[in-house]
Amino acid sequence: MSLQQTGKLELAMTYSAYREIELVPQTTVDNVSEAILQLADEPQPEEAVMLDDAKGCYYLAVDGWYILYHLSEGMDCLTVLGVLDGPDHTVH
Repeated sequence: MSLQQTGKLELAMTYSAYREIELVPQTTVDNVSEAILQLADEPQPEEAVMLDDAKGCYYLAVDGWYILYHLSEGMDCLTVLGVLDGPDHTVH
């Protein structure tokens, strides 16, 4: 897991999320990467959907790809769990 300290929030990414982002097409990868970095400043954007069955887990859709992430209860750490090709995709 990689960790980056931002102004307010620690941003981490699982190894599987790193592997999955490699599958994102070149035309979209910059937008997905930028959205991940923006989550450090705004961890709960309007577009994010909180999962009902997983406390603290959210999906954020970006150009047909879905960033699955977990926001800690204290809102001091955000972990990207996956970068998925659909909302119903199983996390690896």
